[in-house]
This record gives sequence, C-alpha cells and structure tokens, in this order.
Amino acid sequence: MDLAQMIRNNEVFSKRFDYYSSLGYSEKAATVLSVLTYGNRDLSELIKELGGERILEKLYGWLLEAEGRDPQSAVSDYFVKKRRVESEPRPSFLGGLFGGLSRAKSAPRGRGRAVEDSGALYEECVDIEEPVVGAAAPAATPVMGMSSAMIVGGAAGAMPGMGMINNIGAIPNPGDTGALPNLAELTATDSYEKIEEKDAKSPLTAPTSTFRMTTNTSSMGIILNQIRSGRSVDRSQVRIEEVLNYFDYDEEPPKEEIFKISTELSKTSDDRELLYVYVGAGGEVKEYQNIVLLLDVSGSMSSQNVQTQQAIATVISKLKKGDKFSLITYSNNDETVFDGFEINGEGDKEDVMGRVLSLVITGCTNGSAGIETAYKIGAEHYKENGNNQVILITDGDLNFGITKKDGLEKLIEEKKKSNLFLSVIGTGLYNYKDDKLEVLCKHGNGTYCVVNNLEDVDRSVNKRYVSLANIVAKDVKAQVEFNPRYVKSYRLLGYENRALAHEDFVNDKVISEPYGAGGHGVALYEIESCATEGEVKQELKYQSAQLTDSDELCTVKIRYKAPLSDESTELAKAVSAKEFKEDSENIRLARFLYCLGEKLRKSDKLSPADEDFYAAMLKDDAYLKLPGGNGELLRLIVGYLN
Repeated sequence: MDLAQMIRNNEVFSKRFDYYSSLGYSEKAATVLSVLTYGNRDLSELIKELGGERILEKLYGWLLEAEGRDPQSAVSDYFVKKRRVESEPRPSFLGGLFGGLSRAKSAPRGRGRAVEDSGALYEECVDIEEPVVGAAAPAATPVMGMSSAMIVGGAAGAMPGMGMINNIGAIPNPGDTGALPNLAELTATDSYEKIEEKDAKSPLTAPTSTFRMTTNTSSMGIILNQIRSGRSVDRSQVRIEEVLNYFDYDEEPPKEEIFKISTELSKTSDDRELLYVYVGAGGEVKEYQNIVLLLDVSGSMSSQNVQTQQAIATVISKLKKGDKFSLITYSNNDETVFDGFEINGEGDKEDVMGRVLSLVITGCTNGSAGIETAYKIGAEHYKENGNNQVILITDGDLNFGITKKDGLEKLIEEKKKSNLFLSVIGTGLYNYKDDKLEVLCKHGNGTYCVVNNLEDVDRSVNKRYVSLANIVAKDVKAQVEFNPRYVKSYRLLGYENRALAHEDFVNDKVISEPYGAGGHGVALYEIESCATEGEVKQELKYQSAQLTDSDELCTVKIRYKAPLSDESTELAKAVSAKEFKEDSENIRLARFLYCLGEKLRKSDKLSPADEDFYAAMLKDDAYLKLPGGNGELLRLIVGYLN
C-alpha cells in the first residue's frame, strides 16, 4: 500500500498528516495516525499481535505490505481472512442494525447488550432508574444500538470520500458537511441550560452588575458544530459571552501582573454607548506537568473518534522530559492504561499514541467511576509547584454511576479538595450533554471547550493548551458599579446564567470560574446615558439620592483567588465618562460577534443602531477585515444566517 501517495491524493488525510507533523510526530507516526483511528476491535487485536514497543513504526511497516482499498479496511479484511468467515457475508446497513442485534452478547452487570459487527463492539445502554411506587415502570431508553448516537457514525472511522461509515452505512461524520438523516435529528438527546435574556437595569435600583467571569468557549464550538452538520442553532446553545471569548483580540497580555483589565467606550448611532471590558491573564507556565487524561470510550463516542484522537495527540505532544502522564478510560468500568508514565523523550510520546490506537469504543458511560480513579491517580503523582491537571474528553452522556447534575456537583466539589484541576474537552453531536459538562468544569476549577473537527482541535486545544492546562486563578468574579450621574440604564450582553448577587462578589464562599494562563474573557454593556447630566428622577420616602461630582462612568472590579488559596485579591479600574476615542478594531469585533449571537438566538434585543452596524459590516465583507484571523469562521456563521 502506497501510504505517501494515498496521503498526497486525499485532502483529509493530507490535512491530518500536516497537523500531526506540526505537533512534532515523526513521518511514520504522523502517517499512521492520519490513516488509522482508535476505537476498532480489529485494530486493537492487530496491535496485540504486533506487540512490544514502537507500535506506530510496526503499524507503518504492516500497512506498507497490506492489501486493501484503504488502511482501515486492510485491517478489517486481514481479520476476515484470518477468521475464515469469507463465506459469511457482512450485513448490509439494515442487516447490520437488525440482524446484528440477534447476535447480541451479554453485557457486564446486565446494563445492556453488546453488538459485534465489522470488528467493532457497541453496546446498547439502557438507563435503569428505581421505579416510583404506584407509578408505571419507565420505558427503556436506548443510548446505543439504534439510537441517534449510533446512527451518525461508526467506531472505526471510514475512509474519507468513501461515502460510508464502517458498521453503519451511507451517513456522514458529524464534522462533514451535508444533510444528516431526519431520524438522527428527531432522536437527538442534547441537553443545555435554558437561557432567559435580561432587560436593562437602572443604577439607582441596581448600582452594580456582578457575574462569574469566564474564559470558556464551548458555546461557540457547539454553534459551529450545529452549522457544519446542517442543524438549526437553538437559543440555549448561544451563550453570548462564550461567543465573544472564542475569538482573538488585539490585546497585549499582562507582563508582570496576573490580570490586565482593558476598557473602551463607544458611541452608537442612537446616542447610546457600548462599554467593552477585556480581562486577560498572564502567561505563567509551570515547569512540571502531572497530566491525567480521562477518556470516555463508551458507545456514544463512536462518531467522535477522529477528533478525539487528534485532541489526545495534541495533549501528549505538549509533554516535556520529566513530565508524568496518566490515561484512564471509562465505559461500563474504568481502566488505567497509563499510571504516572514518565516522559523521557519524543519516542515515548509515540509509544503512548500507539497504545491509544489499541483502545476499543464500547459500552455505557460510568463517568463518575472514571473521575474517582483519575483524581486518585493524579493525587498519587501530585507535584508541589507543578501543574496538576485532569483533562476530561467526553460528550457528557453519563448514563451509568452518578448521572444527575447535583450528584456530579457534589462529587467534583469533594474531589477538587485534592488541589487537582478538571478541564473539559467536549465533543459530540445528537447526544451531547452540555449542561452536565458545565457543572463539572465550573465546580472542578477548570476550563471548557468543544471540538468537533481538526480546526477546532488546533484552535482550542493546540493553540490554547497553556490556558486549558495551566490554571493561574480560580473563582474569578467581575463587578461593574455604574455612576447614575451619567448612566440612566445599562444592560450586560450575555452572562445570563452567570449572574451573581451584589454581595456574592466579596463572599469568598461563593465559587466562580477559573482562568488559565493567557486566557481572556470579554464583556459588553449597552448603556443609555442620562438626558441631562446628573439627572435623578427617583423619589423615595425615606432616602434621597445624592450624587458625587465624579466624572467616572463606572468602575470595573475583578476579584480572584490564587489556585491553591482560599482568600481573594481584588483589583479595579475606573472608566471615564468623558473620554471617547475612535472605535478600535477590538470593540468592532466584539460588537459584531454580539450581533451574530443575538441573530443566532433569533432574539429581538438588537437595537436599530446594532442592525445598522451589522448591515454595514456585511457590506463589501467588511467584517472579514476584523482582527484575530477569524475570517473563515465568521464567513461560515454569516452564511448560515443569510
């Protein structure tokens, strides 16, 4: 098999090869990782046969001598011949679904039944809940088998361009463009926290705006996945603040301080004002890493194996000599693949990836068991003054063990006492549990991103790895106090589900969210100025408003704790009501992203001035000139909306 020519002639393989090479993997390793993907039972068996170390080199040599239309089918065909089952035809699409079920094997602990087909093992997971006395027994809800999760992909990962997925049929992967089956849309079981937009507030009755500051970008990853897969975007998926955070701004990071606050004030065409607040963290990177990768290998992850493998390879590529790496997988049960493996050279990273290729996707999702094991192993290898981090890769479909959000919150609150931090890399389509993953990362003092194709992995894991894995502050809160001398009303754009009470800002018992090194969070306020400077219309029986003569529009305050501290530090920046400059590209980008977010929500909150601004940015593709190299992503969203 001419692997080099295959990669040259296949755009998808070529992009993968270039990416793996850019991470530092050798030519042979990058080749194998580009054309083979973990999750397949036949591939796992082949790796066992090859045995020993340097698995990627052995797989490379094996593929050169193999016969088959592509590397994945070569592995499968090898075992067809070896097992002498040529006379037993493979099931068709429908046969694979229905005929295959008749060959089901018993699953561990009676939670479901395994289905073996084309070398991959899947399992029908059935959620089992205690029946309510006097009520009818709940109907079983299949999570795999004929569920939406199985319909959209196969564990083996098909040869790009073949128009089919191993084990399933002519259905594209979630990262591909093109229509997906209506059945998958109808049986989707995604879950998100509901978003209710807020109205403007008066500083006379609500002088402060307080919220959990965040660097998370997961909402934008979800939106992009919806658009690429041809699905509609739901309001609950659009968190404005995470849309703003996803993009890069022309801001210098702090050099000596942990945080930098940048603000800008802009006049809109309807005589309102827009306040831009940027909070960026310093780039502290600790010398030693103790990374525990917790990988979901349950059946619902079968269609995410390509981008998951890319994310794993990216994390591993960031390890240095002396770092320790642990890998725990979980489905019905958890398995420790690596326990404190010490990196001594580049070859060790490729050995780890060779072992990753032997993993099989199967079973239900006992995430809580995996979390317990991950924290236990992370604590055993804990390094003082090091970076001790658990990184979870999952679609959040926890259907076994602790599954409820309040139970997960209690579990993570207890585990984080070990001073390990939990960050989440989410991936998935049709069965994605964003609400559960938000709980895990918020209470685990970690950050949260979503990846569903190679570009996502490069942007959110590779380029922002330092922020993902190096937490420099926790419980970061923001509070903006407005001066009623100049401000008649204000509205925070986004952060609906991150609002805090005024008194929560100084209450160190109220948790918030962390910041990774080099991370940034952005907030926008829409402000209505007083018609007459210093005008106060509120009349109270027992008190009267007495304004100062300050020329400040507001004060922005940030409060945070050091990663291992229980005491907060506060910093503040005043914003003048008098200083207006020509709009920077940063505030133009943030405003355009806000407009996109509201349009994705199908909201009525955009003002006529915002609509005019949006139309002006679309004219002659002016939005493509905004900073951060975001043009192609913005074009994708604009195309979806128009």
